[in-house]
Order: sequence, then C-alpha cells, then structure tokens
Amino acid sequence: MRKLILSLIAAYILSISALCSAGGIHDLQDAVGEDKIAHAAVSYVICDQLKRNAGMNDFWAAFTTLCIGAIKEGLIDDRWDGGDFAADCAGVAFYQVRF
Repeated sequence: MRKLILSLIAAYILSISALCSAGGIHDLQDAVGEDKIAHAAVSYVICDQLKRNAGMNDFWAAFTTLCIGAIKEGLIDDRWDGGDFAADCAGVAFYQVRF
C-alpha cells in the first residue's frame, strides 16, 4: 500500500513539474491541459500497481482502474467530464500496450 501511495504521489508531481519547467511544452499543455495528463498518468500507475502488487490480471486491473475513474468523475466532481474519463482510458490503454 505504501508503494502505491508513493507511486501516485510521484506520478502527480512528475506530471505537473515536468510540464511546467519545459519551454516548448506549453503549447501541448494549453491544448491538452494538465488535468488530462494527470488523469492519464495516475490511471497508468493505478493499473500498473493493481497488476503488479494486487495480482490482478490485465482485464481486472483495467476494469478496476476505469471504475475508479468513473466513480471519481460521477461522484466527486461537480459535473461529468468526458475528456477526463477519456484520459483515464488512454492511461489504461498505454499500460496495456506492450512495447
């Protein structure tokens, strides 16, 4: 559990600080938005940790991560943002792709 929390914190800090310090990345940042990049990064890390540390297979790790994203968008945020959920889906998809 400690590794999961540290990974989530590290992903959040890296996604924001790396984007803010680069000069040419501001165009991408304006087009996509920090929030979407953070959603994709955190979804990637959650899916990774569910597979590695919780022992879930690819399907259940992806399904659980997307459920977490949907619950967050539906219950915690004031309104549903399809772009944020699409970023969650992209983070899970990036994890599932084998390089």
